[in-house]
Amino acid sequence: MAKETENLDLDVETLQKGVSTVLEGKTAAAYYVVEEANQVVGSLMLTYEWSDWRCSNIWWIQSVYVLPSARRRGNFKRLYAHVKEEAKAAQASGLRLYADTGNTAAHATYEKLGMTSHYKVFEDMFTSY
Repeated sequence: MAKETENLDLDVETLQKGVSTVLEGKTAAAYYVVEEANQVVGSLMLTYEWSDWRCSNIWWIQSVYVLPSARRRGNFKRLYAHVKEEAKAAQASGLRLYADTGNTAAHATYEKLGMTSHYKVFEDMFTSY
């Protein structure tokens, strides 16, 4: 996913530790998957941001990926709809995500779902990939 969306080569050991940390419940994050014919074809990870302005969490969608062979069939739309309902049930303020500026296909998908933004995300990263 990182190679395809941002042209990044990730360190496999760091990636494995990061995924394990989520799966073992050692951090405030969760994975969601979508299946076709009992096979995982897409996934995303959620993290949570506390909003003092809203006195509730904002759910951040991260690490979105749908297999190329499963795209354009509504898989992300189904995954997003499920997460959105869970966020509403949990009384979250809303959903946010960021996408690489060059990933225009992803931008179009998110906009079709009604997502908008007036933010520009800035970062100051201290570790390499």
